[in-house]
Amino acid sequence: MQHSLELFEQPIPVLRPPLPEDGAAVSLLASTGDQKAIGDLLGELAAFDNYKEFSVIAELDGDLVGAMLAYVLPYDPETLFIWQVGVSEGEADKGLASLMLGQVMRRHVCADVTRVQTVIASNDESTWALFRRFARWQRSRMDIQPFITQALTPYRRHENSNLVTIRLEDRSERAA
Repeated sequence: MQHSLELFEQPIPVLRPPLPEDGAAVSLLASTGDQKAIGDLLGELAAFDNYKEFSVIAELDGDLVGAMLAYVLPYDPETLFIWQVGVSEGEADKGLASLMLGQVMRRHVCADVTRVQTVIASNDESTWALFRRFARWQRSRMDIQPFITQALTPYRRHENSNLVTIRLEDRSERAA
């Protein structure tokens, strides 16, 4: 466990919207293990303008160390859907994912967002921890519903994915 003073010695990442040229680095970040296809898709999505307003890239010393791709659902403009969060191994467990999520939620384009949704694999402990923390910060609960079950993926019986919805506290009350 790190001493709290050591946290002040950590370099501070630059957070910014994704650019088309970030696609390859986002793809590489997401391509760990068996997620090569997802990494390639994320790399392509990072280049689309639709994601720019609601997504964030984290850089340290010019290297991409984190990415969060999100968008507001076109059929539900009050819901921000977090499509993917990725953090490099060297930056894991340092709060970077929480920092990226918080930065996006403070953007003007999220002023009307009342819900955050994401899909989390049952065995993805780091993502569960991120969104549990976020729900606590929002003084909210996580509404969890099965999304992709074993019946839909018989070749991957050990994995289920859940649709997680977090309702945000009334932002007008916070401003008062």
